[in-house]
Amino acid sequence: MRQAFNQFFFDRQVPYGLALTRIALPLVTLICLGRRWQMAREIYSSDGAPAPLADNFGYYDFIPLMNGPLAVACFTLLLILLFTLMIGWKTRISAWGVFVLFTYFTLQDSLSTMTKYSVLSSHAFFLLALSRCDAVWSIDRWQKMKAQGTHTALRFWGPGELVEIWPQRLLQLFIGVVYFGAAITKMHTPTYFSGDQFRLWLLTNVNHYNPIGEVMSLFPAMLIGFSYIAIVWEVLFVFLVWNRAWRLPMLALGIVFHTMTTITLGLVIFPLVCFSIYCSFLTAEDVAWWQQVGQRAGNRFPVLKRITRFPQTVSQLVIRYCGSFQTVPTIGGIVALVALAVSVEHLQDRYGARRSEGRYQLVRLTPEEAARYLNTHPNVREQDKLLSLDIGSWMVGGLVIEATRTFAQGDCFYVQANLIPPHGDMYVQCHLHDADDHVISQTDGIVTRDSFRYTFPYSVPAGLVPGTYQVVLKSNLKEIARKTITITGATVEEVAAN
Repeated sequence: MRQAFNQFFFDRQVPYGLALTRIALPLVTLICLGRRWQMAREIYSSDGAPAPLADNFGYYDFIPLMNGPLAVACFTLLLILLFTLMIGWKTRISAWGVFVLFTYFTLQDSLSTMTKYSVLSSHAFFLLALSRCDAVWSIDRWQKMKAQGTHTALRFWGPGELVEIWPQRLLQLFIGVVYFGAAITKMHTPTYFSGDQFRLWLLTNVNHYNPIGEVMSLFPAMLIGFSYIAIVWEVLFVFLVWNRAWRLPMLALGIVFHTMTTITLGLVIFPLVCFSIYCSFLTAEDVAWWQQVGQRAGNRFPVLKRITRFPQTVSQLVIRYCGSFQTVPTIGGIVALVALAVSVEHLQDRYGARRSEGRYQLVRLTPEEAARYLNTHPNVREQDKLLSLDIGSWMVGGLVIEATRTFAQGDCFYVQANLIPPHGDMYVQCHLHDADDHVISQTDGIVTRDSFRYTFPYSVPAGLVPGTYQVVLKSNLKEIARKTITITGATVEEVAAN
């Protein structure tokens, strides 16, 4: 066991996986944070309206706030360090700088910058700072080979250096433990297994527009199956991803899972962060296999050969423009770039301090507008409390499968009202109307405020005349939905004739 443990954590390998994570994760973070640069003074400094996470727990001024120019300067430096970490220049210093500054800014903005993906990224940057992720595919490695006289001119994909693999193992364990913890959380959420939580996620556009999610919400039974598949995968990931036979299937399921969260839930950055951490599972055998596949495909299809040369072209451009970075001149350039960014932000004058009219002023709201914004109990129409009205003869996990609206005499079916929380206690009625809109039968019930649905069982009488009927749902004596069903069977004349 000791030998296996040492082999697992302290084996010396070329850290291809860590290097790829070092390239991918800063790129994703750079895209995410780049659009916040012009608002850095407002979001992160004492000149604006920051929302430090520590304030939520009563620890005021737990982390000192920067003034406006200093916040802009440090935020600009963070963006520069993300770039230098991505290309692998002064990698250890860049990684520690990114970890400290990124964690600081996320802690100072609990409203938008502090998210689940930012927490994952912060831990990943910390592990990258502990690692030798510059041992391959980096400017540092190329300059070291150049100093030794073993480099190839303008070639980025040179041989890597053997280093201990334990930081890469910790990063792999980290994502597995995150999945396991997420599964434990879901196990303590009853609405997850009923599909209610998943269904409401699909219907919301809080993240981004997701029309496919709205379509999937029409099939609640399918959502229950997906919910169980997801939680089983999250539990098994950390145990099976190390197995040679299960590694690729577990990673493939993860890619499918996070891709589906983008399509159905509108998540964008979170899946990209997870994919960046997945890169840490890349091994030397994988790199050799991909190189062989690329060579065979390039020999067979000349167009693909040009595509496979793309990484080499990019690496040559990186080496040409960044490979000659010298410490002192580059630091001077970074300082100048930070100073330029602070000057540009200062000229923007976002608060209008240098306007002839003076600083921008808040406009006083009218009493009516203030009352509308402060009203915590808006009037909700009864029909707005209903998510869907499902009719069917089968139930899966407490949900009605709406497979048909045609029933025979003597059949049993269910009418289920799915509700949107939060809602108060409701008095609901289910009426069956004939073609002339006469009430044939009536069933009622009470839906408590903690319920997501109410189900009416109904048995079709053997003597009910075949034809078209209306199922009418009422809430607090107001009609909120109706659906048409068809009853088949023998008519009164046919029964008398027989």
